[in-house]
Amino acid sequence: MSEDRWAQLPVPVEQYHARRQACRVEASARGLDGLVVFSRDPGREGNGLYLANHRPIAGSHPAMYDQRGRGYCAVIIPIDQPSTLLVTSPYYEPDVTVEQVEIDTNLPRGLASILTDAGLTKGARWGLVGEEFLSVLLYRDIIASLPGVTFFFADDLLWSLRAIKDEFEQEILRAAAKIADAGAGAARSAFRAGQTENQVVVAIDRALRAEGASDTSLTCQSGVYRSGEPLIRPYATDRVLEPGDTAQIEIRGAYRGYRFDICRSAIVGEPSNVQRHLFETCEEMLDGIIAKAAPGVRAEELQDVCDEIADREGLNGYQSMHYGGPSTYCGHGLGISGDEPPVLFTGDKTILRPGMYLTPEPGIYRHPAGGLRLEDDILITADGCENLNSSERWWWSEE
Repeated sequence: MSEDRWAQLPVPVEQYHARRQACRVEASARGLDGLVVFSRDPGREGNGLYLANHRPIAGSHPAMYDQRGRGYCAVIIPIDQPSTLLVTSPYYEPDVTVEQVEIDTNLPRGLASILTDAGLTKGARWGLVGEEFLSVLLYRDIIASLPGVTFFFADDLLWSLRAIKDEFEQEILRAAAKIADAGAGAARSAFRAGQTENQVVVAIDRALRAEGASDTSLTCQSGVYRSGEPLIRPYATDRVLEPGDTAQIEIRGAYRGYRFDICRSAIVGEPSNVQRHLFETCEEMLDGIIAKAAPGVRAEELQDVCDEIADREGLNGYQSMHYGGPSTYCGHGLGISGDEPPVLFTGDKTILRPGMYLTPEPGIYRHPAGGLRLEDDILITADGCENLNSSERWWWSEE
């Protein structure tokens, strides 16, 4: 591959080599002979992108006849031999960063062939990464095709490595945040009485793509019922915005392979006293999380911030599962994938570290007046956090 092709990678090619080497180090510390790292299309492409700049395709085809694992790939990383990318289709991106690529429409068979040819089967101990989405069918066939190998699930190893963004990734994230802010500006301009939810998201999508975004996923949930749900399909409809409507607007997408995820909310016309209270409370929650987020803080402590404010403002049960309410959590990690550890919720004791990229997203849901969510993307620094977004979080429009 030419140097010009390497220039198109999200991060320098040396970073991919360093990531695979970090996998070797961690695998060796666990007494493993290496890792088999799976990715899957759709929705679980992160590991392959992180380690090899490869995204598997065509994951919807059933496993029939001699075909197994279509839409999957595996990055095979022995601790003392070169890595191999195993793909199940000859149609893959040419700029993958693993030199050895093998193709087999039967993933377990291909894996067995690679490990056997390398002499890495008899009495071997391998870590499998991808437990959360590896199908029972594939796992059963992998075990059957490699009877001399003992497998151990090691998803936590990759999640831990991916959680810390290096300097190259951080620069991409800052650029991605500016694109998200451009989307928020487009939402601000498009949101007004007489527009439909779909017209609002079309305007946002146009602005994001003009700035280089891809894989956009947008919502405009308006009215008491739709705005009151944490997430509801369809994400946008032909519902016409009317005076008094509340709406929450998710602005999600990717830039150079890394995700941005913010949410803005708005009201058509002047807010009522109740609406203003809900919006101001939610913004206080977001500001409180950002003020608290720093190295050494446990992820669950950020949920505590939301709960304390909700309790003080008489909104218990509208903000979090902690109180049996309708929401999910107050945020999560972000990166190559749109939803990564840690989870900012009671019970996740992950200690925040510099380089973690989080998206706090406090919301108030299923309230008699509707609901809203406010969300920024933040980067944990040596002494606190950096808010990557600067766009207006909420507003009311002219009727």
